[in-house]
Amino acid sequence: MKSDDRPSAISDQDGTGSTIPSMGTLVIRTWYEPGQVPGFRARLTYSRDPQGEPNTVSTADRDEALRIVRQWLFAQSGSPGDV
Repeated sequence: MKSDDRPSAISDQDGTGSTIPSMGTLVIRTWYEPGQVPGFRARLTYSRDPQGEPNTVSTADRDEALRIVRQWLFAQSGSPGDV
């Protein structure tokens, strides 16, 4: 799969000739920093538009990382029940 391709089962057309909104990308990198309290670290890089610039957030707070993931998921074009 190329970096800008959709999964093979999803096309750019919905069968009616209209274009389906672009899918976003979310990458989470986590690691542990010894000697730090808390030692948890996460970097979240996300985009809602494959053509736009990604946003990056770094945090030491697990709850903040989860909040960002939830916001990103609910902002996707599908309904919350599709997640």
